[in-house]
Amino acid sequence: MNTSPQASRAASADVAPVEINGVRYQQDMSSYSHGGDQPGGYLCAIDIATGQRLWTLKVYDVQDHAPSGVDTIGLYFKTMQQVPGRDELEIENESGSRFLIDVVKRTSTPLSKPRANQLPPIKIPQ
Repeated sequence: MNTSPQASRAASADVAPVEINGVRYQQDMSSYSHGGDQPGGYLCAIDIATGQRLWTLKVYDVQDHAPSGVDTIGLYFKTMQQVPGRDELEIENESGSRFLIDVVKRTSTPLSKPRANQLPPIKIPQ
């Protein structure tokens, strides 16, 4: 039986989807199942009428810690909201970085860098 401490990630925030012009935009929490290459950082567009996935966008890169022997824990959305009067979303991730998403052009533009000491906490069981 292994009794060594095992690091675990605190639960990510429950970020509500945003609906614009018949499309629901939501964080893709199962990005690996849809061709993603990292845990977190993906936005998907779903047709509200049919439930069909229209597209997926990588909003930001998540640093891969595997080369140093550490599991990559993921970096997820903290907030997501529509920019008033525009077909754009503003997303903030758990590190405090903010991004502007143009849902028509399907582009992500960084607005700010991470704030110091804002990475998601890791819990180590006692």
